[in-house]
Amino acid sequence: EIDTSHFKGNAPGRCVVEGRVGDDDWRELLATPLQPHTRHLFADELRRVGAVGHVRLRVYPDGGVARLRVWGQLVAARPLALAALDTCDAAQAAAELVRCCGSTSWARGMAAARPFEDAAALERIAERVWWALPEADWLEAFAAHPRIGAQPAADHGAWAAGEQRATADAADATRAALAEANAAYAAKHGFIYIVCATGRSADEMLADLRTRLERDRASEVRTAAEEQAKITRLRLRKLLAGS
Repeated sequence: EIDTSHFKGNAPGRCVVEGRVGDDDWRELLATPLQPHTRHLFADELRRVGAVGHVRLRVYPDGGVARLRVWGQLVAARPLALAALDTCDAAQAAAELVRCCGSTSWARGMAAARPFEDAAALERIAERVWWALPEADWLEAFAAHPRIGAQPAADHGAWAAGEQRATADAADATRAALAEANAAYAAKHGFIYIVCATGRSADEMLADLRTRLERDRASEVRTAAEEQAKITRLRLRKLLAGS
């Protein structure tokens, strides 16, 4: 909105509105004639130049403007880790992404989907790629996790240890019950029990494991895939946070 209200004889005849981000060059958003004593509203006339952090108004040849209003939406700062992920080579990107989900097909598919518009797009595409994979790729991802309650090996990474922190302080009886139920689950279904452990106690996971142990394999494959999707989403956020 460019308002020349009350400027009847000394309003500018024309204006240019420009925008920029940081120290980038100014880009023209709008160039238009102006009328005296008028509220001018512009929407479709605005040139789309991407996100801007500053605007400036130029008037010609001179004259008074009562008010300039600019409406927009806040855009979250692009994480440095996301920019690095977008610009590294495909093999390096896949190596970073496989830390979030152990399926190599998923990691390669995500690397091929770059660049990502923002963090939300990264998470959205991650789920789309995941649900398009066959069961064999899901099982590969499941196998990359340590069993709930077991000591994560070095190749499982620090994230796995942090996610299962609650089991480290669990009672010996609880850890023993988890180990027994895990073995029974793997023997019955052919893959380990997968659950998003973040924020869950050892006793909660033991109860969940015993419930899921009674289900059929097809149901459990789908449930495990859903839990993996949750784990992947949280790990992608850790990746972008540099943790």
